Amino acid sequence: MRGDKQAVLAGAPAALNRPDQPWEVMVDGDSIVARWKWMDARFFSPQQVNDEVRQYTFTATLTDRGTWKESDKKKSASANVRFEGGKVSFGKSTSGFRGKTTEKSFEFGVGKNRQTGEVGAMGFAFDTSAVKRPVRDYLSACGWKKAGLFG
Repeated sequence: MRGDKQAVLAGAPAALNRPDQPWEVMVDGDSIVARWKWMDARFFSPQQVNDEVRQYTFTATLTDRGTWKESDKKKSASANVRFEGGKVSFGKSTSGFRGKTTEKSFEFGVGKNRQTGEVGAMGFAFDTSAVKRPVRDYLSACGWKKAGLFG
C-alpha cells in the first residue's frame, strides 16, 4: 500500500538522516533532497597549495501517480597557488553537472580538512549509490515506485 505523499515527505529526514553518514536529507516541495559535501580540504605539496570543495546532490521528486523521478547534481570548485621557477601563479576553476550519473571514486592527498581541522594524509571516498540506495529503499518501503523513462 502506497503511503500518503505528504507523510512520506515529512518522514524522510527522520528516517534517512543519521550521524554516521556524510550526507543529509531535506525536503524541498515535493522532493527529497540528499546533499553530500564529500570534499572540503586544503591540500599541500612542495610547490602548490590547492583548495577543493566538491558537492553532490541527489533529488527524488514524488509525483501524484505514486512514482518518483530522479536527478543528480555535482558542483566542484578549486583554487590554487603555485610556486614554480621563482614565480607565483594563481588559478581558480569551477564545474558543474546536472542529469543522471553513477560514480565511485577515491582521492588521496596531504592537507587539512576544513570540516574537521584534521591535518595529514587525507582520503576522500565518493559513491553515488551510498546516497541513492537509502532514499530509493525508503521510498520503495513506503510503496512508491521509480518512474519509468517517460513517466
